[in-house]
This record gives sequence, structure tokens and C-alpha cells, in this order.
Amino acid sequence: MPERELPIHHRATDPGGRVWSFGSVTWVHCPECDHAAKSTGSSVSCAHCGYATIPSLKPYSDKWAYPTSSNPRCGHCGNPLDRRDRPTARHKDGKLFVSIRCDHCDETEDYPASPGSDPAASRPYRLLRRYLETQVGGETLWVNNLVHLEALEDWLGAKVRERGPQPGLTMMAKLPRWMKASTNRAKVLRGLAQLRERAERAGIDE
Repeated sequence: MPERELPIHHRATDPGGRVWSFGSVTWVHCPECDHAAKSTGSSVSCAHCGYATIPSLKPYSDKWAYPTSSNPRCGHCGNPLDRRDRPTARHKDGKLFVSIRCDHCDETEDYPASPGSDPAASRPYRLLRRYLETQVGGETLWVNNLVHLEALEDWLGAKVRERGPQPGLTMMAKLPRWMKASTNRAKVLRGLAQLRERAERAGIDE
């Protein structure tokens, strides 16, 4: 097979967004046959062997919640409260609250809350190995899907990279230095080309 031409070009603009903004699936190793399986975050399915999980219709337990405030404090003594999920949620007048006992004054109070989840019920398939990854100079290069792959090819193949309209730490801004270094451009692009070829062999189409 002839070597794929590296997609080196002159200029690219940061498209913005975090890593989860690029595509809606993650390709993982099927736990049954080790071929490429599609993970949507709520289920995993493999077209090769037929393995499939049942999507959760109720991803959050009614009893689990955490304080909505980013800096919750006790309503009695003013000391900070931690934001961990607790199985003490309740609804009042159509709003969700979570009951928290302060570790400092031992007073219990209800605080505005957001739906949480039981830590013991985390889905095991979240730990499945990512399918599209390879080694580049001792570092792991990975992508979740083809949209993610194309975005990295476009950004890392550019000799001039410009900030986009979205401020803050976008996916491109958070890429590790070794990946963005001009001295590694050819090696990283060859690694991405290998991932594209692997995706094609596996029948990955998104």
C-alpha cells in the first residue's frame, strides 16, 4: 500500500469546542470479540459479533444528587460543604434539593441540587480500551472517532495555527506540547494516517 500523503498545509483556525464536541461516538474494543465497537456514552454495540448493551432509560437515581452551588456553604455556621453525590435528594415544590449534614456543626439542611448518580453503579464499559490509538515517539496518540481525527489532521497539519473566535481552553489549546511541536509534525501526521487506515480496515464510518 503506498504511503498516504501527509496533509501539511499553510494555515488553520482553531474551530473551538472541547474534545466531546467532535463527533458523537467513541470507538472502543468490543469486550467480546475485540473488534471495533461503538460507544455512545449510554450503550455499546459491536457490528462484528452483535454484542450490545441496553441503553439506560433512567441514567440518574432519584435519590442521588449534589449541591448546585459551585461553592456550597453551611447555612448555619458558614463553613464549606463538599459537592459529592449523596443519596439524600428530595423534591419540594417541583424543585430538587439534597439534604446535607455539616461536618463542622452537625446541622442538617436542604440545599438546591442537581441530579447525581450512584458511584457504585458506574457503567463498566466506560473502562473499555479506546480502539483508535497508537504510539508516537513513546507518547500515546488517540482519537475518539473520524470527526475528531479530521479536526486533528487539519490543525496539526497547519504550519500557521490561529486562535479562533471561542475563548478559553479549547481542545486544540489543551493539546500536549509534543503533539503541537513543529519538529514532531511529520511523525504525528503519520500516526494519524495510521489511525485512519485502521479505521478503514475496521469499517469505522463516523
